[in-house]
Amino acid sequence: MNNKIFPILITCLGGCLIGLAPIFVRFSEIGPSFTGFYRFLFATLIIFFYGIFFQKIKKFKFKELSLIAVPGLCFGIDIAFWHSAITMTSIANATLFINTAPLYVCLFAFVIFKEKLNFIFSLALIFCLSGIIILTVSNSSFSGNMYSIGNLLALIGAIFYAGYLLSVNKLSIKYDIFNLMFYSSFFACIPLGIGSLLELDNPFPETYLGWSNFLGQAIFVQIMGQGLVIYGLSKIKPQISSLLLLFQPVTATILGVYFFSETLLLGQFFGVIILLIGIYFAGLSERLNRERNE
Repeated sequence: MNNKIFPILITCLGGCLIGLAPIFVRFSEIGPSFTGFYRFLFATLIIFFYGIFFQKIKKFKFKELSLIAVPGLCFGIDIAFWHSAITMTSIANATLFINTAPLYVCLFAFVIFKEKLNFIFSLALIFCLSGIIILTVSNSSFSGNMYSIGNLLALIGAIFYAGYLLSVNKLSIKYDIFNLMFYSSFFACIPLGIGSLLELDNPFPETYLGWSNFLGQAIFVQIMGQGLVIYGLSKIKPQISSLLLLFQPVTATILGVYFFSETLLLGQFFGVIILLIGIYFAGLSERLNRERNE
């Protein structure tokens, strides 16, 4: 197979696998924070035993550990907000709004690292805001205060998702991908564990199918999905990768319609397209800034 085609296919597959996450959450037998906690706990254990067997896990001093904990803490908070949003609004809205993270990445890079914003980012901002407005005002099979709160939670979660992406980008210069994945999964359990305490829900699923849900998330979403995307992004141009990662919200939207009969009206359809364009431009802007500063 062509060396350029394989990474593209791998990235598409990784994005599709990550897009399975909302479906797992909806089918979960317990609350959203508990579901996220078990996802990361199972993933951490699998990565841990793999790392021990192949001697890949490194021990860090407290100062370094506090730095490498940042992505995991941001990721855990992001997942807690996202999982809660999935239960309150449509899968399409929750997944699309959480994927506005590249927009926040650009803003954080500008505020914290003093990176200049370009014309592409301005386009991204216009498209993203327009798409969000269209989606929130369009009629949906979801309605009422919970619908609005769900959209808001997903947008807040996107801020922490951006923190995760930005911190991983900065730390990947010094630390290898395997240890970043392991410690991110490990520390993500902390905010999700705290969030679980706030849920008045059964902490354990009632069936073996419920437990297999967590294992499926750990393997297909956390390890395979994230792993394939990381591999693909290291092999292809950023302009292409930004577009390919849109398979995540597209997959989640299609599966939401199929499994839960979520309706996608004409106004929402245009909102989805506009928001996807905005997300693409935001990712492209951030990566162009990164290339210029390297």
